[in-house]
Amino acid sequence: MSTVNSRQRKIWYGVGILLLLGPVVYLGFPARQTAGAVADSGGLGVLSQKRQQYDLGEATLGKVDPSSSAMNLLLLGLRGPAATVLQLKAMDYQERKQWAKLRATVDSIIMLQPHYVQIWKFQGWNLAYNVSREWDKVDDRFYWVKEGIKFLILGTNRNQTVPILFHDVGEFVQSKMGVSDEKKFFREFFVRDPDPRFKTTSGEPGPDRAVNPDGKDSYLVAYDWFVRANEKDDNDGVIGVKGKTHVFFRQGPARSLLYFAKTRAEKGLFDEHIPAWDRAYRSWMDDYGKMDFLGLEDKKYRLNCTEDELKALAEENGVTVQEQRRIWAQNLDMTNFRQWRDTADVERTPEMLEARRSSFEGKKAYNEGRSSDTMLPDKTVQISDSQKSLEAAMTQWAKLSEKYPNMFIDGDNVEDCLLLVQYYRVVCQLNGRNMPDSYPLKDIWDKNPNRHPDAERNFLIETRLQQRK
Repeated sequence: MSTVNSRQRKIWYGVGILLLLGPVVYLGFPARQTAGAVADSGGLGVLSQKRQQYDLGEATLGKVDPSSSAMNLLLLGLRGPAATVLQLKAMDYQERKQWAKLRATVDSIIMLQPHYVQIWKFQGWNLAYNVSREWDKVDDRFYWVKEGIKFLILGTNRNQTVPILFHDVGEFVQSKMGVSDEKKFFREFFVRDPDPRFKTTSGEPGPDRAVNPDGKDSYLVAYDWFVRANEKDDNDGVIGVKGKTHVFFRQGPARSLLYFAKTRAEKGLFDEHIPAWDRAYRSWMDDYGKMDFLGLEDKKYRLNCTEDELKALAEENGVTVQEQRRIWAQNLDMTNFRQWRDTADVERTPEMLEARRSSFEGKKAYNEGRSSDTMLPDKTVQISDSQKSLEAAMTQWAKLSEKYPNMFIDGDNVEDCLLLVQYYRVVCQLNGRNMPDSYPLKDIWDKNPNRHPDAERNFLIETRLQQRK
C-alpha cells in the first residue's frame, strides 16, 4: 500500500512541472535582437534563433482578416484547410475579374503559408502570365507582370534558403521583358515605366524601383538574380532546385549575358557590341561550360570538355571513353551548347558588327521618314537613304549566310534577315515599285514562307514602338 498521500503527490507533480518547464522556457525564450540580426545568446532562446536562422518563423498569421472564414479555421489549428479556402476564393475572384480582391486574397494565402514554395511559384506565375493577359492596354499588362515579379521577390525575402525562387525571379524578368509578345514595349517600360508615379526628379519616366532598383537593362537585372540563385545553390539551399534540371538551372547568368549582348546592336550601341559578346562568350564557355553536372545514374559530365578531360571523367565515372562521349554529346544537344557557342563567336567578328550597323541605319532611316526617293534636276531618281542602307545590310547578311551556313538554318539570324527583307519590301511599296526579281537574302525569304507573317508582325511592332518614342 502506498505511503504517499494525496497532498504529497500534488507537491511532487508540481515540482515535476517546474522541472520540465525550466528547459522549455530556457530554450524557447525570445531571441535577443541586434541591428538587423539575431544575437547569439548561448542556449537561451536557441529555438527562436534556429527559427530565424532557417527562416521558419510564422510571424504573419495575425495579419489575416479576423472576420474571414480562413481565420475561423486558423483558430482551430487548420491552417491547410484555411489556405485551401483562400485558394478557391482567389480562383473565383480571378474568374469574375475582381482584381483587387484577388490580390488581397493572394496576400492572405502567403501569410498563412509563407514557406510553401509552390504557392509563391504558382501565384507569381498566375499574376504575371494569366492575369496580365486579361488586360487590353500594354501599360496595364505591364503593371500585372510587375505584380507577379514583386510577389516572387517577396517570396525570396521570406525564403532565403530556396534557390529556385531566386531563379524564378530572374526567369520572369528575362522572359516577360525579352520573349513575350509585348517584349518590345516591356523592355522599354522596365527602365522607363509609363506609370507617372515613377517619374524622376527631372520629370522623365524612370523605373519602378521595386523591380529595377538600379535602373538597369532587364537582362542585367535577370543576371543578378540568376547569380544569386546559383550562389544559394552553392550553399546547399534547403529546397535546392527541385523541379528544374540542374544543367538548365545553372545556365541562367550566361544566358542572360548572351541575350543582353544581342540588344547592344538593336539599341545602336555598336561600341558595346563586341565587348558584350566577348563577356557572354567567356561566361558561356568558362563559367557555365566548366561546371560539373550529374547526368543519368549520377555520371559526371562537363559541357566545355577537352579530350583529356573527357578521358579523366570517363575514368572517374567508371565508363568507357565512348560512353562518356555519348553522355557529353547528349547534353550538348539538350542545352544547345554548341549553337550558343558558335553564335557568340560569330557575333564577335567585325563582319557581323558591320551587318548589324547597316541594319540599324536602314531601320533608323525608315523610322525617321527618309524612305522616299527624290527626283534630281536631270530627271534621274535618287533612291532613299533607307533603301541604300537596307541593300547594304542585306548584302552583308547574304555574305555571312554563305560563310556560316549552319547559322542560317533557323533561329534568330533567320528572323533578323526576314525582318530586314520586310523593311525593304515596305520601302519599295512606298516608292511605287515592285520587289526586284533578284535581291540579297531572296533565297532565305523564299525558303521560309511560313515565317513571313511573323516578319510582318515584327515589323509592325518595331515601327509602332519607334513611333511611340
